[in-house]
Amino acid sequence: MTKQRVGYFENREDPEAQCSRCRMCELICAFHHHKVGNPRRARIKIVSLGKGADIPVACLNCADAPCMNICPTGALHRAEPDGMVLCAGDVCIGCSMCVSVCPAGAVTLDPVEGTASKCDLCGGDPQCVAYCPARVLRLTDAEVVSRRKMRSFARSLVSVGEPPAEEERKRQTETKTGRG
Repeated sequence: MTKQRVGYFENREDPEAQCSRCRMCELICAFHHHKVGNPRRARIKIVSLGKGADIPVACLNCADAPCMNICPTGALHRAEPDGMVLCAGDVCIGCSMCVSVCPAGAVTLDPVEGTASKCDLCGGDPQCVAYCPARVLRLTDAEVVSRRKMRSFARSLVSVGEPPAEEERKRQTETKTGRG
């Protein structure tokens, strides 16, 4: 099984393919898990970056999950070795150590129960993905996303100030022969 998570994919060129700030993901998440329309109880959070830029943040499902490693009671665990990090609310003591170490800030304390709260992918059918009107949330394979980002980053390095291979060879030849 691959490490899955809810990913945010927007197209800055298309205003219809960006987070619309409707917060439907938070509402549907809170309703799915707690049967309330209280976004403070959602396991996905919308972070406002100002100037109309809002980003949904959910658990990254880290391979070596710091939240799971630091949990003193074992409340944060994986049911399967490569599965989603889950939280056993009945075992959690609300110490918030997991909140402190989460690299994405995706682990929070539930304001009502006082225990750790994080995305569990709704058991494999994430409701935030199903109900996002802009369709910018998707269930993704974390490894695939990582490889795509690496490739994109590598391409950006090539296109930023580096001469194409043919020009580089010509420059090196001119330097060696003293013509450059």
